[in-house]
Amino acid sequence: MKKISTKIFLIFIAINFHHCTKSNDDKALAKYTGGQLTKSELIARIGSNRFNKIIASDSYLKTINGFVYKKIVFDYHEDLFDNQNIVNDIHRISNDQKLKHVMDYLVNNYELNDSIIDFISSSELAKYTIQDIVVTHRLSYSQHQDRSQKEAYAIANKILERIKSKNITFDEAVSIYVEHPSIKIKNGVIGPYPYGKLPKEFSDVIWKSSPGDIIGPIGTKFGYHVFKTIKKENLDVPQKINRKKEIKKEIKGGRYGFLDQHTDSFAEQWFKNFGGEIYIDKIDTLWQNADSIGLFEIPNGISINSLDKTNYQRPIAKINGKNLTISWFINQAQRQGKYKNSYLLKAYFLYNTLKDILYRYSAIMWFDENKKLFNYHKTHNSIRKMQENHLLKQYIIQEINKDSSLTDNIILNRLAIKYNLEIH
Repeated sequence: MKKISTKIFLIFIAINFHHCTKSNDDKALAKYTGGQLTKSELIARIGSNRFNKIIASDSYLKTINGFVYKKIVFDYHEDLFDNQNIVNDIHRISNDQKLKHVMDYLVNNYELNDSIIDFISSSELAKYTIQDIVVTHRLSYSQHQDRSQKEAYAIANKILERIKSKNITFDEAVSIYVEHPSIKIKNGVIGPYPYGKLPKEFSDVIWKSSPGDIIGPIGTKFGYHVFKTIKKENLDVPQKINRKKEIKKEIKGGRYGFLDQHTDSFAEQWFKNFGGEIYIDKIDTLWQNADSIGLFEIPNGISINSLDKTNYQRPIAKINGKNLTISWFINQAQRQGKYKNSYLLKAYFLYNTLKDILYRYSAIMWFDENKKLFNYHKTHNSIRKMQENHLLKQYIIQEINKDSSLTDNIILNRLAIKYNLEIH
């Protein structure tokens, strides 16, 4: 039965192939209900060289069939798919590819200053020991105290003021304010550390300090730091030949955090240019609400999709004059990266996930506004090709799941008949 269906379809195609012809340069190679595949479209997909090679070959008809089926499924995906989440797949493919082009652009145009390489080169020749007090909060990675980010910053400022006014010594401040027991036992002393071991924003300040300096508050993912530089150890070792060249490669490869800082600064600037704001206190409240109604599942954490159960309707961010609630973020999570299946173990991850979604969204808008930088036509064709390939594959899987006796050919034959496909 399957072989008969295939033969009937091939006869159907052959008749239409000989019957329908055009002489113009951009002729329609195939037509179907509401659409067509033109010569220029096929050349855009496979290139003129390949098109010229196959035009007189046995694979010509097969090539046209392969691309026109993808077009049909793309054009009619809302009718053909039972699960409308497939629409999110289309957006996700487009967004991920646009973001990849943006990241490639930023990396390729990242020019290293000699001063950065010299700074790392000299920093590698010293280790630092510090006495550190970290004030944590609900949105920090090291969450030991139930307090807001503002409260943590205020406490860190108070600690610094008390020490500098000689109200208390640094040792006394450690005994009063250090939260982690293992750090308190060590009197807040950590190190000696080589450069790059600690968060970049922290390391940069430490390696520009001198023994005896008291500095803060410095914000990192762990909280707000107030620290005292205890000791700087100069390493009496010769630096490797060509080490500066190696450092340049390492930075380009992502080490030391300079490349991340470069890309993040652009993303943050684009976000601000589009009128972006993040309401940290509202995100803090959202997390507390989620935790209070028992959405946290051990050991997984909280699903971003489940956050709608909080019924928290207050805006948690803004962009382009539009206030964004958690519903907007849940929708974007289906269309950006792999967030839809992510689980959040701490408020820290919630905050950073929401911020990352906003920055991605801003970068994609920037991409769309700067088409000339990215050969937009070529990029659009590449994205469309990926979307079409994905949709056709998923459609065939869907139909076979419904009826395991179906083959790819039968499924495609039915599409051709349903949408009146004619090959010219």
